[in-house]
Amino acid sequence: MRGKDLIIAFSLASFTVALGLILYLEGLGPLPTGDLRFLAASILKNTFNPWEANLTTYSLNAVSAVIWDYRALDTILETAVLFAAVTGVTALFRGFFNVPSTNLQSFSVVVRASTRVVLPLIVLVGTSLAVHGHLSPGGGFQGGAVLAVAPALLITVFSLRIVYDLKLKTEFLLGIRFSALLLIILLTLTPPILASISGVKGYVLQNMRKADSPLSMPAWFLNTPLAGSIFFFNILEMVAVVAGLTLCILLITVEWGKIKRIS
Repeated sequence: MRGKDLIIAFSLASFTVALGLILYLEGLGPLPTGDLRFLAASILKNTFNPWEANLTTYSLNAVSAVIWDYRALDTILETAVLFAAVTGVTALFRGFFNVPSTNLQSFSVVVRASTRVVLPLIVLVGTSLAVHGHLSPGGGFQGGAVLAVAPALLITVFSLRIVYDLKLKTEFLLGIRFSALLLIILLTLTPPILASISGVKGYVLQNMRKADSPLSMPAWFLNTPLAGSIFFFNILEMVAVVAGLTLCILLITVEWGKIKRIS
């Protein structure tokens, strides 16, 4: 087994060095210029610029515009990587609901009461970060990460008994995460699907209209910028992240409980 591990480690190191050398020698194409200030200036100028309808995203948050519009494909792949990691954790920690629910002690009444006060605030802040992610600093991943603090706090304060009381199941959490990812993929394909029906041009992950494509996601909600697909991506990303992280927290917590009982 040790020899196999050494071979794998050497192979990964060799691949990393080879890939770095290829990039350095411009084997995959010319390297971008070292001065990217012009790109930053262009993004800041057009992130929210209603006077340039073909270039703007209608997002007041430039970071969300970059993540879910200008380079949205990278974000989709990063979300897929997180999903793969959650799937790996689920496969590694199978069958945790067979753990007996006896001898599960919670904190004192004071701690439990204060936790009940804090939990709604956590939910409110996490949801706000996602819903307003295109208007102010925040976004779907940040909101989902904050919301995942709630189940971690519940388990810490009320013990694992809360898992049994809420009847949480891995299938339920995985189903929520899978559904959110499926809707993200569907949203990315909506513009070209509508374009093929309408007989016009449309692009994958297209948000607002372009010079050669009249298709556009909703730009406004009443008098508030909606930023089109950026708003919907943030909501779906929040759901996917909170479901995935909650699942990992449950699995790892229960497995750690097993280890402590054995030791």
